[in-house]
Amino acid sequence: MTISLSPKRLQDEGSRDRIRWAKHGSFQKLGGLMVQEQEIEMPTGKQDLAELSCSSEGSSIRDTSDLPTLEVDDEMGNVQSNMSDGGDREEREERVYGDFEGGGAAARTVYHQPLGDQDTVNSTQSLYDSDITYFMIHGRRYCKDYYMPNDQEEQDRTEILHTVYLYLFDQQLTTVRLQNPTKILDVGTGTGEWAMAMGDEYPDAEIIGTDIAKIQPSAVPLNVFFEIDDAEEEGGWTWPEDEFDLIHFRTMTGAFRSWEEMYKLSFKHLKPGGWIEVIDFDDHGQLLSYFGPDNTIAEWFRAIAEATRLSGRPRTSSHLEPEVLERLGYVDVKQTTHMIPFGNWPTDPEAQSIGKHFLITQLCGVEAICLRPLTEGLGWDPKKVRKICQTIVDKTRVVALDPTKASGMGFHVKCLTGRKPGGPPIEAMENGSA
Repeated sequence: MTISLSPKRLQDEGSRDRIRWAKHGSFQKLGGLMVQEQEIEMPTGKQDLAELSCSSEGSSIRDTSDLPTLEVDDEMGNVQSNMSDGGDREEREERVYGDFEGGGAAARTVYHQPLGDQDTVNSTQSLYDSDITYFMIHGRRYCKDYYMPNDQEEQDRTEILHTVYLYLFDQQLTTVRLQNPTKILDVGTGTGEWAMAMGDEYPDAEIIGTDIAKIQPSAVPLNVFFEIDDAEEEGGWTWPEDEFDLIHFRTMTGAFRSWEEMYKLSFKHLKPGGWIEVIDFDDHGQLLSYFGPDNTIAEWFRAIAEATRLSGRPRTSSHLEPEVLERLGYVDVKQTTHMIPFGNWPTDPEAQSIGKHFLITQLCGVEAICLRPLTEGLGWDPKKVRKICQTIVDKTRVVALDPTKASGMGFHVKCLTGRKPGGPPIEAMENGSA
């Protein structure tokens, strides 16, 4: 069984030509994406759990050989992957996190990416002060002090995660009710999937996505603009006050030294009546209960928490508490909790499909989450980190792909919303979960 995700070239009323992610087959529009409803069977023996391939109508976007695949070998208990970032990493032949030649402290390879390349983000409103500096750390590419990589492997993973979020929120891109918005900001836009979908959803609004890395596509809706910007830059944000109808943060835990400062800046730049929306994973306590007395995974989580705390950007969920917004002056503050199924235990075909997709994003994200924090923050040898990562992947796979053991298993996601006082009365949607 193979799941195939590909970019499709879609026409917007004959005027816009852009690349979007879609599944092959019979398509159904889900929150700005075209996603196929298809039944997924439980993998048996050695076969693909999921395969990503890229193609478009009438043109080849990217060689499919560099896109991620996962294979499950039930007999050996291994998860295999061909994920790469264009040759920067050695091909991993047998295991997701194979042996790494080298050790000791993280050695950085620094290089600059000029912004005059052909693939420069297509935005006449983007301002670039200098070239972007990337770091190669133990084979993964990073930007500035952010702990997560931004290489092709990570981009592929986050694009799948965007589809998972669409399922989680009933194919709704936002949980707040927007009334004729004119300007929307997506902080930490990544590959820009959410911003592009919002551009389709609100064609009369200007959508701005910001990120420290230039990894967004150049073919985008005419009302979507990507800017290379650090939200924590000294001096604050450059936009006028009272500017945005919605400021959106998603999966940004561990990104900022001070969430309170981000919330203050958002308050300043929201229009009266404008909304802030923050979506992130909650604590992992529910997940750990499925692994019994084995403390390997719990120790891994504790090590990441300590490493990110030492970095000054703790990876916690404390920024999702309502009182954080309330004490800064936000009104109509609301927090909701949602659950993403993990693995193949759901009996509903759609939920099972999402559970497997989400499992892929997490297995392929184990190294991404911890490699830089544990080597730079705690001084661990990269060989040790990758060995632990493989152990985590193996143990998680065994549990998650057993419908009996994994029944009810999932990740909790919290959504925090609040409104700047003033403006016309706007009500939050009552329910955004699936």
